[in-house]
Amino acid sequence: MTVHLALAQIRSRPSAFLGTFVALLFGAVVIISSGTLLLAAASAKQQPVRYRTAPVIVAADQFVDGQQLPDRARLDTRLATRLAALPQVSGAVADTVFPVTVRAAGHPATSLDGRPASSARLEATGSGPVTPRPGQTVLDARTAKRLGVSRGDTVTLTGPAGTASFRLAGVLGTGATGAWFDDAQAGRLSGHPGKADAIAVFPEKGVGTAQLAERVRAVAGSAKVFTGSGRAEVENPGFAQAQENTVAMFGAMGGLSIYVSVFVVANTMSLSISQRQRETALLRGIGARPGHIRRMAAAEATLVAVLAVAAGSAPGYLLARMVFDAMHTRHLLPPGTELAFSPLPIAAAAVTGLLAAVPGSLIASYRAARSRPAEALSESVLPRRGIGPVRLLLGLGALAGGVTMAVKVLAAGGATADKAAPFVLLVFLVSVSLLGPLLARAATEILGLPMRLLGATGELATLNGRARARRLSSAIVPVALVVAFGVTKIGQQTTLTHETRVQSAAALRADRVLEAPDGLPGRVADEVATLPGVRAATGVTEVGLLAGPGGAGAKPGDGTVSGRAFSGTGAALAHNLDPQVRAGSLADVRAGGPAGGTVAVDRRLADRAKTGVGRRITLWLGDGTVVRPVVAATYDRGTGVGEVLLPRATVSGHLTRQLDDRVLVRADSAHGLARLDRKLRTVAGAWPGAAVRSEAAAAQARDTGGEPFAWLQIMALSMIAGFAGITAANTLAMVTFEQLREVSMLRLIGTGVRTVCRIVRLEALTVALTGLGVGVTIALVTLTPLVADSTGAELPYLPPQLLLVVAAATVAMSLLATGIPLRLLLRVRPVEGVSRRS
Repeated sequence: MTVHLALAQIRSRPSAFLGTFVALLFGAVVIISSGTLLLAAASAKQQPVRYRTAPVIVAADQFVDGQQLPDRARLDTRLATRLAALPQVSGAVADTVFPVTVRAAGHPATSLDGRPASSARLEATGSGPVTPRPGQTVLDARTAKRLGVSRGDTVTLTGPAGTASFRLAGVLGTGATGAWFDDAQAGRLSGHPGKADAIAVFPEKGVGTAQLAERVRAVAGSAKVFTGSGRAEVENPGFAQAQENTVAMFGAMGGLSIYVSVFVVANTMSLSISQRQRETALLRGIGARPGHIRRMAAAEATLVAVLAVAAGSAPGYLLARMVFDAMHTRHLLPPGTELAFSPLPIAAAAVTGLLAAVPGSLIASYRAARSRPAEALSESVLPRRGIGPVRLLLGLGALAGGVTMAVKVLAAGGATADKAAPFVLLVFLVSVSLLGPLLARAATEILGLPMRLLGATGELATLNGRARARRLSSAIVPVALVVAFGVTKIGQQTTLTHETRVQSAAALRADRVLEAPDGLPGRVADEVATLPGVRAATGVTEVGLLAGPGGAGAKPGDGTVSGRAFSGTGAALAHNLDPQVRAGSLADVRAGGPAGGTVAVDRRLADRAKTGVGRRITLWLGDGTVVRPVVAATYDRGTGVGEVLLPRATVSGHLTRQLDDRVLVRADSAHGLARLDRKLRTVAGAWPGAAVRSEAAAAQARDTGGEPFAWLQIMALSMIAGFAGITAANTLAMVTFEQLREVSMLRLIGTGVRTVCRIVRLEALTVALTGLGVGVTIALVTLTPLVADSTGAELPYLPPQLLLVVAAATVAMSLLATGIPLRLLLRVRPVEGVSRRS
């Protein structure tokens, strides 16, 4: 009987059924697609390519207290000698890979990986051993053909340690591209003499991998031993971090989708049930008990949820495939990731749909099931105004909780604040949902003042909105949800980009900037410094660091810290860069001593690391080397210039890529810039792709970075905001369909069709403007503490064009979502519409 009653309710109110179905359908699509992508990223397995011929690989630990190092920790090559001497070992190869740029006369430069000759054993060459002598190199066949060189020719190579000419000793027929050098010379060129990225161990004939690994572990000490698919971790150490980031993103997207789905679907289900107060009252009048009403509502919710998940399965997988292919094209997925279909996301969507629809229907039907039939009938004609004391207290409590989380959690900054931000948004939206009728009533009164200037149309729209405040609040919440999420996510990126640009421009005092796509050797800055008319020349390299308090036993904080290593003295750096020093002096930043000399630190990082001028800070360099320099200065423009400024000598030998990203040049006077430009172009001409730019042009060139990451953020935001936007439009359509009786009565008493349309549009405009205002307010409250910690900005930067686009889209969505249902309502004859339910 309960199921039959539920089906009868659906037939009597098809618009309410369709509204709930649409919300559940799109929720299922987003959850299924997010879950499928999450499983694909989590199950990605990387297979060794370069190390596939070596059964055992030895490498240094790439993690410090759970944090992955920004670069690569290395091993002493003497360990390879000890391993090679072990019984059951046929050989041990110390492998190192470093970037080199190869040039030949009349041909453009080519970027390659430099390797020691002994590591050619790892390649499936089929060409015999590679034996270049000092001063010689061996190139792969494709590179040699591209450069137009053959055995005996001379090429110029630039590596981390400098530039030199080499005689081509041979051409290697291998699938891999690269340049091979004498082992000792490769160590010097890499900038890490006596160090290896990894050691490949080969067994004697008949020795198993497990037996070999056990023998190697006994000698390896603190180094880690890898076999099987674990060898790929050494070959591509960034895989684990890329996989973790991808899984975290899809996990957050899926979790957020579930949270938003429960929130908006419960709201839609509540609206659907409340629209049928009259039918429920009639059922109560003919003897239906409260339990019957609740079971009927639960049965309808279950039926709709099951149908929506079944209908959303195929589109969900299709959306996952589209996103997967787009990310694969942009190289945003870890290697080895494959998209496989699984029933788990469908099960998650089904459970979420039931959790959203069934409790929502039970809560919405509670009052109707408990009310007396006469009371329910009167409320179906004259809806209740205001809200109950319990709902008021819960709404105020949620509002207080959101403010507390914003002040306590978000203001604390760090990774925890970024993860908590979406949930702070939802807590605010819960409070808006609970206090919605009061908010809608207040918005109607405020917006009613200018609407009354439109005459009778505005007066009718205001009175109608005042009477239907509870219904309008159901439409305001999803609109506010879309705006709040969209403005918050986009606002984080726009604020970061704006502050980076502003702080970089304010800090840069250099007159000219030398840049090259593959970097510049350190001696270029030294050469430029000796040119006439140059006051100061500073080479700058972007480095990744881990940072923590200065005491012994300190642990690194969350995430990698951006650093800038500079050549020369801190006093010379101050001529080219003004980080807005607050305490101490850049002139006191210098290398020296095993502790790491002195550094300058961004004020916010200093606060997190509990340090300051005259105190130490613990830094983990790219290869895991620990230094504890003294803080010589703190500054404010860390977003633009990096969170740590330290001498190049401090990081020398600890980076894979030991080249300057740019050289900052300060002239003696502005009058000699033309002459200086000619000299700088002469210096730049010796390096492939090098260019001399003004400070403005250099800043504009750097603004183009970060596009893949921005695309990833926009993709995730589009899926969530798209779902919420469709739900908002769907809710507005449901609220509009409910006005059949009111629209028909207005037409019966002589109101023209255009007047009716204007009244409904003014109501839609009220919903749009209220949702827009609430959403932007929530976004600002959430964003302000986030950006204050991450960039130092007092307020988030929201471009005017962003606000205009959001406002226009919100208004257009609201008018469209009400306009289509209104056209259908106007097709009904007024006499029929007064008595008919939509």
